[in-house]
Amino acid sequence: MPWLTRDIEPLWIARYDYEPLWHLPPHAHDDYFQIILIVSGTGEATLGGERRTFGPGQLLLLRPRLVHSLTAGSHEPVRTLDTKFLVQRKNLRTACQRLASFHPRVDERAVALLEAIHAEARRHGPFSNALCQSLFAQLLLRLLENGTDESAVRVPATPLPPPVYPSAHDDLAQRLERYLRENCAQPLDQQKLSAALHYSYRHLHNVWLKHHRESPLQALWRYRVDRATQLIRYSDYALKRIAELTGFATVHHFTRVFTRIAGISPARWRERERTGVRQDIAIRPGFVNPALTIQTTTTTRARPMAKR
Repeated sequence: MPWLTRDIEPLWIARYDYEPLWHLPPHAHDDYFQIILIVSGTGEATLGGERRTFGPGQLLLLRPRLVHSLTAGSHEPVRTLDTKFLVQRKNLRTACQRLASFHPRVDERAVALLEAIHAEARRHGPFSNALCQSLFAQLLLRLLENGTDESAVRVPATPLPPPVYPSAHDDLAQRLERYLRENCAQPLDQQKLSAALHYSYRHLHNVWLKHHRESPLQALWRYRVDRATQLIRYSDYALKRIAELTGFATVHHFTRVFTRIAGISPARWRERERTGVRQDIAIRPGFVNPALTIQTTTTTRARPMAKR
């Protein structure tokens, strides 16, 4: 018995690496939507009759019956996070049909939701399906909030509610969080935070504690580990180089902090993530992902690819 209604039903999710020049042949899906997040690499996608070049941080949203294909560039692999889902509720399905097929910029919160869905689906917990469904609802609402296809028929605008202005403390906490995230790889201490935000560190600390159960500098370590997990997951950098790129003085310090926050060492994290590449994860029990074939553009020899 489902815990939530079937208005939105995630079916499948997977991480994929397309080797240089690999090609996903033109095809369409009869009833479900697909999202392909480009994590790294460049290439070209065909969406209906339109060709679009793509790069890191961009997203393809494929509607049912939209013919699409994808070709990786010639210099590096294209790494993606792909998911397929059904939308049963009529008005929500109509709204999703209006979404643009190509999103040149993706809200970082939408990316975080996709990552969370993938992690939860891999966990296979007793409530994983319901949790994935809840996260998926948030993801679709985030995409809908960020805009629809400019060529679609527009629905009448509804009056906007009066704006709600945050308090000065809320605004400062948001500014501090943004600064920490954007500069987490740089050397930061109390004095630098105070100079950057134009408040004493004591004041910043007190404002931050009203929203979080840790100090700003403790949050800084978490943001560094968050960035490190992305580099581990989607790059081939050595762990020493990742430590340097994320603000750690040594790889030993990086390993110690990463293990404390993530629960496993960076080396084990990388091993676990690599075993998940091209590993189909059916969120809806019994869903079978139809298999396609990848071919390079430089040879006629077909290379079987995990199910798409």
